[in-house]
Amino acid sequence: MPIRLLALPLIACLALVIACTSGGDSDATRSPAPSTTATTTSPTGSPEAAGFDRDPAFSADRAFAHAETLAISIGSRPAGSPEELAAADYIRTELTAFGYAAELQSFPIETFETVRSDLSVSSAGGAKQITAVPLGGSSSATETGQLVAVGLGHPGDFTAAADGNIVLIERGEITFSSKVANAAAAGAVAAVIYNDEGGPFSGRLDGTPGIPVVSITREDGESLLDLMANETLTATVDVEINAVSGASQNVVARPAEGACRIVVGGHYDSVPAGPGANDNGSGTAVVIELARTLAANGGGDVCFALFGAEEIGLVGSFAYVAALSPDELSGLDAMLNFDMLAVGTGWPLSGSTALVDLAGEVAEGLAIPYRLSSSEPGGSDHAPFIRAGVPSIIFNCFCDPNFHTAADSLDSLQRDRFGEAGTLGLGLIDALLAN
Repeated sequence: MPIRLLALPLIACLALVIACTSGGDSDATRSPAPSTTATTTSPTGSPEAAGFDRDPAFSADRAFAHAETLAISIGSRPAGSPEELAAADYIRTELTAFGYAAELQSFPIETFETVRSDLSVSSAGGAKQITAVPLGGSSSATETGQLVAVGLGHPGDFTAAADGNIVLIERGEITFSSKVANAAAAGAVAAVIYNDEGGPFSGRLDGTPGIPVVSITREDGESLLDLMANETLTATVDVEINAVSGASQNVVARPAEGACRIVVGGHYDSVPAGPGANDNGSGTAVVIELARTLAANGGGDVCFALFGAEEIGLVGSFAYVAALSPDELSGLDAMLNFDMLAVGTGWPLSGSTALVDLAGEVAEGLAIPYRLSSSEPGGSDHAPFIRAGVPSIIFNCFCDPNFHTAADSLDSLQRDRFGEAGTLGLGLIDALLAN
């Protein structure tokens, strides 16, 4: 039965979910290779292990249980790891149980193994070692030079002092690759990027920059800036990393009957540092429960894609889009990306302008606090779809202080956020399919 015929039942279910799960958000402002099937054993403890639950309402509790399986039963899910594959098999098993034709779509990846990553800084007052993490794609080299602060790394931030020296760059506004390209163009022999918020971070460069690049915490970056205000610092960056070839996989599912007018998805891999409960166990869990809810309500022209290898450069979503035929691509009305959504308040809706505006209307009608942003394409799995001409939107808090750390654990998640994400997602899907 087409979803457009389910508008009244779905809205009734959405209202019930809001009444049971929302709260505390009133202060927010408005404003492709051939697929292959893995043979690993699915983790135990599946919320749907007893069979397909045909409750027509989205359940925050069921979604939370999926996040628990991903973050605790499986744990950290780095791209190409056995844990990432176990998560993919778990997701495929769940989607198959709901009646979807689900399979794993394999693709090659390249990861980086750190052999050595050192940053030492010396001055007249002595020397100190600073913990540094190489960005994926960094060159392996040892370079020494004066440490020169260059702001955010825009072309105009570089002076002649950068030539032959090591630059200190703040994270933010432009991509890591742009910062490093600008540094190399100015003659810098290495780049040190410090975080724009507390704690460490990891990242990946597009292409090979030709110079070593490391990341440090904001606290260390500000300490270096304070020292540089009074004395000249000499820095040595020593990096050795090895590229390792491997494989990852997407989980792709389509209804037994019907086309793919909408793709609902998110990435299921995580960084090695932690269990990835919010990033992106939360988004993956919401997508799984959305798939169950839609199946319980009769289905529709909605397909699902859970992407591997997002954390190393959106590799899975690019592979998925590349594998679509021209007819499949032109048949897509929208892509909904659920990523890192289980903390915070309100919903900063970001993506393609027309789709963001429609999501705002849906949120308004459901009394879900929101604000609008038309930023494109964004650094998550909706970006490849936008670049391919598919209107896309991301549901994300953009606010998690535990992002990419060991503290991204289950106890940091807000259960009501699962319910609101599901409610908003179902409302937007219903609005799209009614057109």
